[in-house]
Amino acid sequence: MKKSIVLFLLFTLTLTSFSQEKTNETNKKNELKLDVFDLAFFSALDVGYENLFRDEMSFGLSMFINFKSSETYYEKFALTPFYRFYFFNNQQKGGKGNYVEVFSKFASGNNLDLEYLNNSKLDDSYFDVNLGIAVGKKWISNTGFVLEISFGGGRNLGFSEASPEYAFRGGVSFGYRF
Repeated sequence: MKKSIVLFLLFTLTLTSFSQEKTNETNKKNELKLDVFDLAFFSALDVGYENLFRDEMSFGLSMFINFKSSETYYEKFALTPFYRFYFFNNQQKGGKGNYVEVFSKFASGNNLDLEYLNNSKLDDSYFDVNLGIAVGKKWISNTGFVLEISFGGGRNLGFSEASPEYAFRGGVSFGYRF
């Protein structure tokens, strides 16, 4: 009888410790990220925040600031709200694995592809709104560190004649989930 009580207590303590571990993981629903690809190759800062409101869905906002004018990157500043749907994810952590994202990007910048007209340069500054889609994959360590790779694009709505027709979204980000 004494052995069965001890075994029952050990079994109960084991289940309790496993359920607490799972609860702690799913309580981490906020993420801060830095896009190291933009930082390294474009001298730009892209910082993002994401909130996991279900195991398979999240929303967030990223802010992009370009410190140099470049012929390869028109945008000088952009705010990008997004909504993500994760699929094939591990239910213990949620919000990891493959995802599809829809986003809208509010961007301003300079379009350096505009040509001269009558020896005077056209106004190349613009502000436009972009609607698009992206795909990506996210990995999360046991300590909460995040690695994310994404790629996508969208089309500008044409609020300015100087804005490019299409815009890119993507990169390689490192972050932390808390």
